[in-house]
Amino acid sequence: MAQFRLIFLLIFLSSQSESAKTFSKARLHLMWKTFDCSVNPNYISQHKCFILEHDKSLITSELNYIKDVHKFNATFKLFMPRRPSLPFQKVIDVNVDICQFAKGNHGHRFMTIVVKAFGKQGSQLKCPHPKGLYTYPNINIAENLPAFLPETDFKIEMNFLNTDAYLFNTSLTGFLFDPIKRKSKTT
Repeated sequence: MAQFRLIFLLIFLSSQSESAKTFSKARLHLMWKTFDCSVNPNYISQHKCFILEHDKSLITSELNYIKDVHKFNATFKLFMPRRPSLPFQKVIDVNVDICQFAKGNHGHRFMTIVVKAFGKQGSQLKCPHPKGLYTYPNINIAENLPAFLPETDFKIEMNFLNTDAYLFNTSLTGFLFDPIKRKSKTT
């Protein structure tokens, strides 16, 4: 029951005004620890996934599709700590039809946050998805996070699938922190 209340609270609060987003930007920062990805070589010939080193808040991906993809889905899972028993517990598990999402037919608030982070390159998530090189530079998920989130470690898993196989899987770990609190601890 508590998990449902948390999900409801997350959905409700993430829909709040621009002032909440501005407060979020000023208060919490995101730092990535790991970014792992794997691709299906039958669909993607080359790939790069990395965390930008200057402040570790941005990630970049490059994928070279060797086949057209006519339909694909994405799953998004968010894991957060649940002490003392489990290191991480799944709090969000969403499956989205990317073709319908790109048309604006079926939206999900958390997938909207992820797609907004892609910026202009978010328009590349469309159907059909023609073969070619796709670059997603400087993805900044922190810009679109709701203001109420606590300082915490977290894990994200995203998987992109078509009807018969996986295309691309990612796993990210990171943490949200308040830079003001962190600064006061170091001084």
